[in-house]
Amino acid sequence: MTAEELTEAVIFSGGPAPSPKVADFVNKSSLVVAADSGLDNALSVGISPNVLIGDLDSISEDGLKWAQDHEIEQIMFPVDKDKSDLELALEYALPKCTAVLIIDSGLGRTDQLYGLIGLLGSKANSPTPCRAIIADALVTVVSAQSEIRRSHNNVASIFAHGGDAFGVTTSGFRWNLDNTRLRLGSTLGLSNELQNDTGLVSVDEGTLLVIQPEIFAN
Repeated sequence: MTAEELTEAVIFSGGPAPSPKVADFVNKSSLVVAADSGLDNALSVGISPNVLIGDLDSISEDGLKWAQDHEIEQIMFPVDKDKSDLELALEYALPKCTAVLIIDSGLGRTDQLYGLIGLLGSKANSPTPCRAIIADALVTVVSAQSEIRRSHNNVASIFAHGGDAFGVTTSGFRWNLDNTRLRLGSTLGLSNELQNDTGLVSVDEGTLLVIQPEIFAN
């Protein structure tokens, strides 16, 4: 793939495998990064990773053999490290792409899921558009302005992340916000609805998470 073709990096996390339907959200030109046993998860949905990163303490023997047989890039770290495999994968991907999509089944350990959500709001990621598919929900990070596309389910919830968000403005929703302060922990943005094919969400200061549940069509 060329630099011109590469627009998004897709990172598969470890833990239980995600729904096979996530494959529909992966562009063929994407850089696919596997965080340890995320390689097994990528292969389980028919996606071939380009890079394997982590301490490799949870990848299966078959997955490791696949990586070796296909001679993909492997970046190994010691087990005693200060960052998770997912954070290391994200740091690898960010300089190489214009957007990031993290894929996680949402069925693994709660503490690791909390760490994933924390990473989504990291200041280090803010210049790069970042999304995640967690279980059957699409999470979009908004640090300036983002277009939210309607899925077959028109529900979209908007939450402040990491602190209060100021100057929150939306359009294309059933209940729109206009230069609103959205407080951390507030449910003001819960269960909103997209009225059009797309909606716009912007914030002057702070970070938002826009969560669209049940994105997979039956």
